[in-house]
Amino acid sequence: MKPQDTVIANIFADSKEAMQIRDTLNRRQFLSRIGTISGAALSTLPAFAQIGGGRVLTPPTETAALPPVVEVLGKQVWDEDRLNEDVIGEMVDQAMMKLTGRDSAKEAWRDFVLPDHIVGIKINPLAGPKLSTHSAIVNKIVEGLFSAGVLRKQIIIWDRFEAHLLNAGYPIKTDEGDVRTLASDMDDIGYDDKVFYETEKDSITRRENESTRSQYSRIVTELVDVLINVPVLKHHDMAGISGCLKNMAFGSVDNTRRFHGKPLYCNPAIGEIFQNEVLKEKVVLNIVDGLTASFDRGPEYDAESTWKFGGMFVGTDPVILDVLILQTVNLKREEMGLSSMSKYANHITTASSLGLGSNSLNQVNLQKIEV
Repeated sequence: MKPQDTVIANIFADSKEAMQIRDTLNRRQFLSRIGTISGAALSTLPAFAQIGGGRVLTPPTETAALPPVVEVLGKQVWDEDRLNEDVIGEMVDQAMMKLTGRDSAKEAWRDFVLPDHIVGIKINPLAGPKLSTHSAIVNKIVEGLFSAGVLRKQIIIWDRFEAHLLNAGYPIKTDEGDVRTLASDMDDIGYDDKVFYETEKDSITRRENESTRSQYSRIVTELVDVLINVPVLKHHDMAGISGCLKNMAFGSVDNTRRFHGKPLYCNPAIGEIFQNEVLKEKVVLNIVDGLTASFDRGPEYDAESTWKFGGMFVGTDPVILDVLILQTVNLKREEMGLSSMSKYANHITTASSLGLGSNSLNQVNLQKIEV
């Protein structure tokens, strides 16, 4: 067993331990104790109320001046258990045009990349083939980049662990003449010992090699110029959700198990890791894969805790997209008689306070489209 395999197993064990503790509470009693918010009321509340903050917001004066965020739903994306790739492609195209105001998807992609860019597509393959970033979305992104002048050989699909990529159906590809698929734990990739996040705000017993440093992958420090973040819309039992912020931050560094578990629940590490310029300045676009989504038992796949949401959230602001993910997960949990995950998702408020984006739906122009 590779050292990284032990890391993966330990993180999963921490998550399962947290779920076991939480499951000792009667879910309906817990829900009534903390109070519930109806779906209609939740959709009208500002995001700070949804995630437990307490800021007083000034109502926006002009919606048109607010940064755009797009929610796109595919009415025909699912045909029983089969995905319609043509509909997925149209969803991405329409979302990109709506986000940028351009008349074509080709023009929209040119707003985010230049022909000489090396582009990294950060996916989330952790949960295996049934709850990972869908290849149909990734293929459409590659097509869009190519239309904007980025050659296939300048595109890297990547994640932290080779085992996760393989399990999710993304074989490693190292041919420099085509799209590559790489993992940070590959022998010829690894982590940058000159670029790291250092903190003692962690669990001492969960440190790898007793280190207080989390080094950034050489993929983000050396190989790519820009990053496109493609997380999955899913529940996370310790961080509330696994969305844009967590996918990029914890997927880009090593030694992350030390941030899991009580009382940290991955906060403030997620925001502080993302704040480094190798992520903050390089992430140009986030496309949340909500074709299949999970409302419980995350971050792993659990058949009884997933549903065919059939949508995507698209934008440049990872914080507000995580607010939308949290809202979506909470609404589904309410429908299923489960408690809100908001009190575990404090990393969203922290990320906003660090200047990584807005955590208020009042401060963005949310546009909804159907395909």
